[in-house]
Amino acid sequence: MSVSPTKRALLLGGGVAVAAASVAATAPEAAAQVGDESPLSPWGAHPKPPPDPLPRGVELPASPRPWTEISSYHAHIYFDEDTAYRAARLRDWVIHRFRVELGEWNEGPRGSHTTPSFYFGFSSDQVPTVIPWLMLNHLGLKILIHPNTDDPYADHLINALWIGDTQPVNAFRMPRSATAAGGDIERIYPNTRPTLPLET
Repeated sequence: MSVSPTKRALLLGGGVAVAAASVAATAPEAAAQVGDESPLSPWGAHPKPPPDPLPRGVELPASPRPWTEISSYHAHIYFDEDTAYRAARLRDWVIHRFRVELGEWNEGPRGSHTTPSFYFGFSSDQVPTVIPWLMLNHLGLKILIHPNTDDPYADHLINALWIGDTQPVNAFRMPRSATAAGGDIERIYPNTRPTLPLET
């Protein structure tokens, strides 16, 4: 990379601080913050402000819900007769790598799940590991990941994540409040003992 004569003179003449200040002045978005050695991204440095006031008819909550409302998570893995062997391999991988609540192997629709499937439940502290692992190891299968809160309807239909393709979930008759309907918030009870370390 070539250096302009002006910058070369500054650098050779002991003006390193002056040169750094000059670069920062010409590219403020890339300048480092005080006490932070990483540069700031130029993307979104000057975001457009949101509309104020909100459009008529729009109501938003005053504050976000706490993530601690989530008791646990379920991962539902869907398959058919052509992909059952992939699901069996994925199930085996999960059993030997994660401490989870492993559900039954269902060869037909069950509950809100309209195709053959199996599920495993996992705790909130496993989210940073389980979800990225499934992103890379879903073997082309459809996977529904949903939180377990007091609102099973929203858990399955609104607040869920999908890995791979999506498919219909028949959860429209689920209650909007499990406890009000006489149930409990879903909790998991691990029944596997990992024997293999995660690949890193």
